[in-house]
Amino acid sequence: MQTIKERLVEVCDTAVTFVRFLRAMVAARMAPLLGDERGEIASWVVVTALVVVAAIAIVGIVVTKLTTTAHNIQTP
Repeated sequence: MQTIKERLVEVCDTAVTFVRFLRAMVAARMAPLLGDERGEIASWVVVTALVVVAAIAIVGIVVTKLTTTAHNIQTP
C-alpha cells in the first residue's frame, strides 16, 4: 500500500510529464503557422538603411534650400 506522499509524488510526476507533452504538442502544431523567421533581420537592415538614406537626402535638400534662400535675402 502506498502512502499519501508517495502517491502525490507519483501524480505530480505524471502531471509534469503530461504538461511537457502538451507543451511539445502545441509547439509542434504552432511551428508551421508561425513560419520560419530566419533571415528576417536582413530585410529589416535593408529597410532601415533605405530610411536613413532618405532622411539624409531630405535633410540635405532642406539645408540647401534654406542656404540658398538665406543668401538671396536683400539687405537695405
